[in-house]
Amino acid sequence: MRRAALVVGTLVASSWAAPASAGGFDPRGAYVPSSAAVAFVDFEGNFDPAQERVPADGGPGECPTGYALRTTGDALSGAVVLHVDVKAAGCAERFAIRGVPAKRASYRATLWMRHGGLDAQLTARYRPESGLATRYAKLAPTGRTTSDGWVELASNELPVDGGALDALYVKLTDFDAVGTEVDAIEVVEAGPFVEERACAGALDPVCGDEGVCIGGRCVLGRLHVPPLPDPAIRGDVVDRMHGLLSVFFGARKTRLLDLPRALSRIEAMREAKTAWAFWNGFGTAIRELHDWHTRASSDIQYVASDRKLNACFIAGHADVSAAAWPRHPAYHDVLVSHVGTTSSGFERGDRLVAVDGQHPVEWALGLKTVDWGFWQACDDRVFTEPVERLKQLIPRFASKLTVIKCSGEAGTCEGTLRTIDVATLADAEGDVVCDNRPIYSLLSNNPGPAHDVGYNFFSGQVAGTTSDEKIQGLIWDTLYGGGEPNGQVNGSLKKAFAAFKKDARGVILDHRAGNGGTLDGAETATTLMRPPATMLVFRSPIDSAGFEGPATPEQGKALFDAAKAITPYRVGSEDHDPTLPVAVLLHRDGSASDFFPFGVKGAPKARLFGVAPTAGAFSTFYTLDPPGSIGFQIASGDSISAEGEALLGRGVDPDEIVLQRQSDLLAGKDTMIEAALAWLRKELKP
Repeated sequence: MRRAALVVGTLVASSWAAPASAGGFDPRGAYVPSSAAVAFVDFEGNFDPAQERVPADGGPGECPTGYALRTTGDALSGAVVLHVDVKAAGCAERFAIRGVPAKRASYRATLWMRHGGLDAQLTARYRPESGLATRYAKLAPTGRTTSDGWVELASNELPVDGGALDALYVKLTDFDAVGTEVDAIEVVEAGPFVEERACAGALDPVCGDEGVCIGGRCVLGRLHVPPLPDPAIRGDVVDRMHGLLSVFFGARKTRLLDLPRALSRIEAMREAKTAWAFWNGFGTAIRELHDWHTRASSDIQYVASDRKLNACFIAGHADVSAAAWPRHPAYHDVLVSHVGTTSSGFERGDRLVAVDGQHPVEWALGLKTVDWGFWQACDDRVFTEPVERLKQLIPRFASKLTVIKCSGEAGTCEGTLRTIDVATLADAEGDVVCDNRPIYSLLSNNPGPAHDVGYNFFSGQVAGTTSDEKIQGLIWDTLYGGGEPNGQVNGSLKKAFAAFKKDARGVILDHRAGNGGTLDGAETATTLMRPPATMLVFRSPIDSAGFEGPATPEQGKALFDAAKAITPYRVGSEDHDPTLPVAVLLHRDGSASDFFPFGVKGAPKARLFGVAPTAGAFSTFYTLDPPGSIGFQIASGDSISAEGEALLGRGVDPDEIVLQRQSDLLAGKDTMIEAALAWLRKELKP
């Protein structure tokens, strides 16, 4: 058949022209591989997929067959295509690439796909005796398509030691209901071999401009991002990114304060000379937006570290070790909240003084240019997200830890500092979950030692209380489905609230890992403690292109009045109990978990306890996760209070700031629970 080859420009397919070494099309539209190709697979002739299939590490496991050869009149090359249909979680199809010579070089892979979506990577796996670690390069759309729907994917240059290979293969997973067709897999030599160096700490200069130190080894950034856009159209790609953020992102606070920094980073991408500089520039720009709902993703987030740390940290007050090390002027002390079965010698109550010579929060915030999992609150006063993430960040990006060891049995801490080499961290799997709850509060029905609350609701009598006090508690993290999500076997907000109204004299709602959810869930969470009211309107997504929100309370009130019958946040219930005191515990809370405490604030028999304000994420978001190695999510819109205040960027302030005391941790106590109980006992329902 006769087909035309096209170059199309899209934001996330990135519009780059094909590499010079890629194949092309003859006058009839048939694909012709590059003369520089060292391997070409088009599934014709004697190709036997069963023979060319490469088992996963450890064997094929339980994965069903997810491929078939199909004859078609419009194959890209020849008459046969590979149909990939992998639906089982964690499964993929792997096919060998043969013909790569036994030398050290770097190689670029291309393939063509249609009728679906495809996750593809070129992987080099080595014989164990070589001492070389498996390396891979993700493939992403190049912008080249054909008139009959074929789309080209390409990788950046993957270093391969051909003499030490166990297997070189393409790994394919589709994410379309009907599967995806693949044809014309091509590999060309594209540069010298690059050694994987040892390194110390995320920003170790030994990794150069193209590497990131992860788990003590330099990881080539280019392997985990798309190719660099061609110079002829690179400016167009940057223009589209600039326009997308300018038109759709944010609300008043983030557009005025944070968006200019991000756009400056976007503009700098025009001068990028490598794929990593270009796309990591984009990722850094997204992280400059300083928004709880906003993030960029790259496959580099999933590059594993051999180091494991099975300990969780919490912002607190190191009252026992204050003499050994003073508190930081801007950040709270960082304490070990709880640990797993193995914890590299850490114990509850230990103090993390520094990571690579910096306060742990300062260090975590300094990873903005390399940490694609970077996450922070919209409110500039809030640093709970980086503390919670230390368990993941330290094994990936740190070199040395400075700690003060303590003894729960003695209730004391050492007077000197210890240094721990992160390379020695090797905890077993079965990671404990960090949920900002050092000790669970219920007499029974607690989540368990793994701290894995998940989507469940745990309720019951609060530990340390009497049956006469009738103080009940609820532990949960997520506010989906109106507070009564489908399929939930361990209760719901509605069921718990009905029981509290019937039997309780006081209630503790423990929401210290507030994952957000949906607005109806936040509304339900306020029905226990206040009468009906409309406290804000949800103006999300952004009202109009580039809208910066109300500049004055009068403008805000006008927006509120216009939207209160359309997008109201209705809190409370006529059926609330005005005599029941309710303590709400907060720590890391955003989105619907911002709306929930906002709706509780000011209720006469409710009190908010927290370590800091909530995230201030009063918006919605757009997500774009295209085929390939990067994606992003950006917040859009705002919420306007009845007083006309634009709320995004200003979290809900607790009624009582409560920092976890180190002395309480060593004694097995939860300071916030103790504070809530002290208040409840003065307010108990008759």
